[in-house]
Amino acid sequence: MIRIVGIQRSEDPSREFVLLQNQGSRRLTLRGHGVVPEHAIETGGFEGVFFLQDDVLIPPGMFVVLKTGFGQNRWGRTKDGTHVYFCHMNRTEPVWLYVRGPVHVLATQHTFVERDTYALV
Repeated sequence: MIRIVGIQRSEDPSREFVLLQNQGSRRLTLRGHGVVPEHAIETGGFEGVFFLQDDVLIPPGMFVVLKTGFGQNRWGRTKDGTHVYFCHMNRTEPVWLYVRGPVHVLATQHTFVERDTYALV
């Protein structure tokens, strides 16, 4: 399960990020996970909402850095040598600086399969 383990707020979008970690026991794809502030759920707005589209597998215990600013999504290393996956929201303004309250990670639970693909006997 992918969980938020930290949020770095900043006036500079290139220095702002959400730190995620796969805290489950198996590799998980990022595709379909959403980072959603509580206020967006309450108001029905989209401020701060971001859905991850990368079809990359995150091993158990590994981290994902979701940066607000611009960049290329890729595997890399932090300054201390930790292997992480970097994602970018590609926004010009800070997001998390203005978001107060809880932030949630929404995970995909299943996929949709057309009913007529099964032979009904």
